[in-house]
Amino acid sequence: MFRRRKSLSLFEKIRSAIWPKKGFSRVINYLVQRILRMPGSAYSLAAGFACGACVSFTPFLGFHFVLAILLAMLIRGNVLTALIGTAIGNPWTFPFILVMLHSVGTAVIPFIGFDVFAGLSFLQSDQFGVLADLFLPMVIGGIIACLITWPIFFVLSYWLIVSWRKHRAMRRQKKEIKA
Repeated sequence: MFRRRKSLSLFEKIRSAIWPKKGFSRVINYLVQRILRMPGSAYSLAAGFACGACVSFTPFLGFHFVLAILLAMLIRGNVLTALIGTAIGNPWTFPFILVMLHSVGTAVIPFIGFDVFAGLSFLQSDQFGVLADLFLPMVIGGIIACLITWPIFFVLSYWLIVSWRKHRAMRRQKKEIKA
């Protein structure tokens, strides 16, 4: 009943999975409408979304959903909007985010005099050298990015939710007056 008249070829299926025919604007509009129509307080929805967006700026790929859920539960944010907020970090944006995290972390480590691995001889081996050179700056950069992005996404999403709910209430009130 809901099938295509002419099925897509393998190439068309792969292409549409990577880049949809109508672009990503439809997906973004759907997610925004989904968040705006959710029941719950504006704080809960905005805090959940900010948690998901904040966690997207961490180097813990594969754990973003778990971290977003834990952080949202910790501050009493909406868990579903936290999961939607993790869409900020996606395969298209992760390379840029990870490079940004590493550069911020490497810039901050000498500035604050943070040398964790100075006295630890077992971390000087080749196996842990990668950890020290790549992952530690990314974690520090991720913490800084989280501290910056959470308030930004919270304020923007809170304002959007409150404004949209006011607009919706006024629209409903006008319909009731006409009826």
